[in-house]
Amino acid sequence: MSEPRIKHYLINEKYEDPGIVIEIPSINQYLLFDVGNIYKLDRDLIRKIDKVFITHTHMDHFIGFDFMLRNKLGRPQVVDIFGIDPLAYNVYSKLQGYTWNLVEFEPELVFKVKCLKENVFEHYEFNIKRKFAKDFLYEEPVINDVIYENEHYRVRYAVLDHKIKIMGYSFEYKDKILLKKEKVENLPLKGKEIGEFKQWLSDENNKGKTFKIGDKEYDYDYLRNEYTYTQKGIKISYITDVIYSPKNKRKIVELVKNSDYLYCEAVFLERDKDQAEKVYHLTTTQTAEIANLANVKNLVVFHFSRRYGKNKDIVLDEVRKYFPNVS
Repeated sequence: MSEPRIKHYLINEKYEDPGIVIEIPSINQYLLFDVGNIYKLDRDLIRKIDKVFITHTHMDHFIGFDFMLRNKLGRPQVVDIFGIDPLAYNVYSKLQGYTWNLVEFEPELVFKVKCLKENVFEHYEFNIKRKFAKDFLYEEPVINDVIYENEHYRVRYAVLDHKIKIMGYSFEYKDKILLKKEKVENLPLKGKEIGEFKQWLSDENNKGKTFKIGDKEYDYDYLRNEYTYTQKGIKISYITDVIYSPKNKRKIVELVKNSDYLYCEAVFLERDKDQAEKVYHLTTTQTAEIANLANVKNLVVFHFSRRYGKNKDIVLDEVRKYFPNVS
């Protein structure tokens, strides 16, 4: 059983602006979660990013939008941005902070915003050819907790409390059925026939049916076991800027349960839990409790309070008392 080639990491040091990147080069997908200070990111990577998931638009989560915009000018691209109201207004306000009178010959850069507002998703488009006017496209009802999905992965969300409504996210790369090449090579299949064979085996609706190879019919279960293996997916969750409350805890645990990696803030030491409650953030022990309840495999903590300076170990050591597999 192989693992998907996915790279994920914090953008900054643990005591600096929050945010993570997920890179999937095999399918040319590059995702960004929060756009705080992103100056450390490679500019070529910023140009590749076309999916951006925003928890909320406090400065340390959104100030890097301008830097991202500057690096995307001059080439055609559609960038999808996801989040919660008033995200569309915030994006519009950023874009209208500049004058766009010389864009006639610019390559077409488009930002598309999918914004949760109550029980609907509102869709907007901001096109450089229209000087980034705020064009409402359509709205769709919320039917589940998936904010984006394609054939390879989905991103789920939960609405959480930070004295404003914010988003928590979970990226789920799907299991894949792959062919055992050394065995398939011995079959009398060529070219597109191999692709059709793989597609047929990937569809579990074909269970109980047969597939013809040469002059023989073979059962689905036999072919699946004999000629394929499963590449297990991966679940990466991202939680930041939330108060420790029963409602938040329940929502977070449900969203991130069984994550392979949980990126979660641990802003304050337990001794400073009163301050954590005042500013709607988590302490070390609260983060560890959530990780344990959610049965996550690996915990990555960040967003450490400035009161601890650059002393990362003091926070990590306290989390490690309750959840050993932390970095």
